[in-house]
Amino acid sequence: MVARSARVVREVLLSLAAFLGLLCLLGVLASLLFGAGFVVFRTGSMEPAYPVGALSLTVREPADQVKPGEVVSVVRQGTKTLVTHRAVSVHPEPGNGPGAATLVLKGDANSSEDPLPYQVTTAQRVVFTVPFLGSWVMAARGPWFLTVLTLVLAVLVTWAFWPRRQPRHAVKEAS
Repeated sequence: MVARSARVVREVLLSLAAFLGLLCLLGVLASLLFGAGFVVFRTGSMEPAYPVGALSLTVREPADQVKPGEVVSVVRQGTKTLVTHRAVSVHPEPGNGPGAATLVLKGDANSSEDPLPYQVTTAQRVVFTVPFLGSWVMAARGPWFLTVLTLVLAVLVTWAFWPRRQPRHAVKEAS
């Protein structure tokens, strides 16, 4: 009975690990094919619709295709800081390359628009958001979590492939 329970637990854990691996592979494929990515809201500038710690799926699109009211992520000029706010206005600039536009953005919780407009060729449009999941994702990026996860997976794989003992005097069924 104990051996059967252990086998069931092993199979469930292996299935869960395989499912999570499949999700990771699908995420990489979506990123390559559709320019998909993820954004974690780290500040309260978009509350209450997007609380701190929310995780959003984003899709890359030309900046001139952004519509006022959509939530988009763009990189602040001169920095590598990603800003995710709601588009207030979109001014296409065809002379600056395909998809180029000047975007005026504003955080939902902010009293005024961002101080400077963003001149960009692409933006990441928010498609879907899960509250609080981003906090878990950010914690999972830390070295302690990755160390523990590596050890757990190593034990699970070892357990799955460890040779099983056969009883010395196996009883054969009569035909």
